[in-house]
Parts: sequence; structure tokens; C-alpha cells
Amino acid sequence: MKKLSKRNLARIVAFLAAGLCALALFTGMALVKAGEYERKTEAMYEQNLAQANEYLSDIGDVILKGIYSNSAADQSSMCADVWMNAYEAKNAISALPLADVDMEQCYTFLSKTAEYARAAQKSISGGKTIDDAAHKTFLEIKSKTASLAKDFEKLQNIYLSSGQKISGGIDFSFEKPKTIATSSATGEGLKTLNKNLSDAPKLIYDGPYSDTVQNKNAKMLQNEAKIDVKKATEIAENFLKKHPGTLSYAGKEKGNIPAYRFTKGNAYVLVSIAGGKVISFNTNEQPSKTAVSQKKCLQAAAEYLKSAGYLNMQCDYYELANHIYVMNFHYVEGDVNCYTDLIKIKLNAQNGKVCGMDASGYLSNHTRRNLDFKLSAAQAQAGVSGYLRTKAIKKALIPTPAGSEKLCYEYRCVSPEGNELLVFIDADTGKQADLLILQITENGVLTK
Repeated sequence: MKKLSKRNLARIVAFLAAGLCALALFTGMALVKAGEYERKTEAMYEQNLAQANEYLSDIGDVILKGIYSNSAADQSSMCADVWMNAYEAKNAISALPLADVDMEQCYTFLSKTAEYARAAQKSISGGKTIDDAAHKTFLEIKSKTASLAKDFEKLQNIYLSSGQKISGGIDFSFEKPKTIATSSATGEGLKTLNKNLSDAPKLIYDGPYSDTVQNKNAKMLQNEAKIDVKKATEIAENFLKKHPGTLSYAGKEKGNIPAYRFTKGNAYVLVSIAGGKVISFNTNEQPSKTAVSQKKCLQAAAEYLKSAGYLNMQCDYYELANHIYVMNFHYVEGDVNCYTDLIKIKLNAQNGKVCGMDASGYLSNHTRRNLDFKLSAAQAQAGVSGYLRTKAIKKALIPTPAGSEKLCYEYRCVSPEGNELLVFIDADTGKQADLLILQITENGVLTK
């Protein structure tokens, strides 16, 4: 047998080495692509899981507003929203890797919910309103979708706390990949989905304002003279005198209220070019605990506003998050609550000191007004749903989506299920102007 020459042997070794390098490179690229695919798939599943919870939760919120409204437009809008959210929830759930779990009952319920809402909307368009039977059915839908939303929220929490992958990851040993359906940590949780649907209702086919008040030009500053940077610097320095650091001018900001921006340490302040008013400031504080009560923080905020020249301000709504209170104050003229004239105050719940303010709502809306109510509170009461029990009545000025203002009676009501709602009845027409759900928790009082 002829021996290989050294040259040929070297060539063979070189070819083998090159082949191994190419194989290693190919394998590496395949692993990178597989990993990238895995991340994208996992992100998609995470989004679907979050959306399922969100759409199911939204169904309950829109139903609660719609069924206690005397407005045909609101009821029609509710039906449209229920229809859309039910189908979107079904799509999000069906996109999850649930092959080993029979979700047919869940899909059927969501499909029927969507179809029922659509049929109800057509009925309303034909001149009918939601009767007692439909009212009861929508409440049953609300209860069932709320249970489903909680189940999906539990699944989300499992993945957040355990670090498991919804897809189970790519198994390079070519074994059957795990899915959300077979994962030991979520198997029991998924069983409750169908269990919660076992008594699903049989559907019979019988065919406050913070974003609104700030997105406008400032009424208070329309006739005010413009100030220069030097004057604005004096105002900013005086305002931030208790904050450490050196004041620096950071340029102009356009926005709805043109302003000069200044920074000092970790704080910033905006001073309006017209009139030299402080629009907002923030210190970017990050307290580590809540040591001061809501009552004391409320007192501190009220005193702060009074010292800043904002009188007759009242706070009804607040929230505690990350050890910071955000309190919504509105102007009160006589006995009328002007929700349009809004100032937000931030307080550090660790030391009870003001750490932020936004007066853009107040500056945008505060002006002289005619506050004459044509109807009495008793007359306007006829516009409140007969399903609700009224706890309290106030006079209110609220913003409209078009940017104007409307005088209303505010009825704080309780539904038969114990939910608290605010119903605003137009003081001129007696028709419903708005309906909000009160959210009362240990961390605050808000509306939605």
C-alpha cells in the first residue's frame, strides 16, 4: 500500500480542519438563530398572556359603566367594546401554546359574549335600551370574565416569579418541548380556566379628567406680558431656594404653555414665558419607605398651595405609589367643584415634603365663569339610572372631550353589587354627561 506523502497528508489535515471549522461555524450560527427565535417566541407568548388578562379585565370595566348609564350612546359604546375585547381576548389566548388543554369551552364563551354584545348593540341602534334581562346577563358576563382575568394574572405572576419560559425553551435533544400546558408550575392554574366556565351564563340573543384639562392653551396667561430669561431665572431661583445645587438655564420648551426650563441639582422647574408662573417642578426623589400618613401629607400639600397663592383648593383623589403621594387638587368656587382647574402635588411619603407639582391644568382653565344651574338637583336626579342608590350630591364643572366645560350635578352612587360610581348629569339638559367608576383602595382614591 502506497504511503501518503507528507504534502498530501498535510492537505487532508487542512481540509478536515477547514471542514470542522465550517461545521462549528454553521452550528454556532444555528444556535444563535435558534436562541434568537426562542427569545422572539417567548416575547410573543408573554405579550399574548398579558393581553389576555388586559382584554378580559377591560370587559368588566366597560360593562360596569354601560349598564348603569341612561345614555343610549354609552350603552351602544359598551356593547361595541365588549364585542371587540371578547374577540381580542380569544385571539390572544388561542395564540398561546395550549395544545394539551381543551379550551373549547373558553373559546365558545368568549365567542358567544361577543355575539351577544353585537346583537345588543343592534337592538339599541333600533331604539331599544338594555332591559332587566340584558342587564342581568351583562353582569354575569362581567363576573365570569373577571374570574378568567384573575386566572391569567396568576399565570403571569408565576412566570415573573419563577423565571420559567412559557414556551419551555428549545430542546436541542429533540425531545418534545414543554409548553405552558404541560409545565408543572402552571398545570393546576390552567385547569381552573375551564372550571370557572362550568357555570357560564347561557346567552339569549334578543337582538376625573387630568389628560383632558391639560392639553390646551393657558387661559390665565393669555393677556400676561412676556418675561425674559433674567426675570425667569429670579423666579426659578426663589422657587428652588431650598434645594441644593447651582441653578442652570436649560433652554425653552414650546408645548401648550411656552416656558423656560431650569435645573438645580436633581430638580427642574418650568417657568411660563407669559406671566412668569411656575408651571411644574419635580425633584426626582426616590424614597425607600412610607413613614408619613396620608392625612399629614394632605395638610402639607394644602399649606404649600396656599403659600404659593392658590386658594380654595380641595383634594378628593390621591394615590400612593413607590412611597410617593400624588394628590389631585381642584378649585372650588362657592359650592361648585371645578375639576377643570386642576393642580397635581407630589409628596415624599418618607419625610412628608412636597417633591413635585404640575399646575398646567389650573393655568390652562382657570377664569371667571357663569355658574348658574338651570335645573335643581332633584330635577336632574331623573337622569340617574334607577338601578343605582345615590349617596351624595355635589355641584361640578367638568371638561368635555371637545375642550369646553359643562355644569353638572355629581351623584355619588352605589350599584347593587357594591361598586361606587360617579354619575354626572348636565344641569341644563338633565342628560348624562359622564360616568366614572370609583377605585377605593388602601393606597388611594381614583376614578376610571
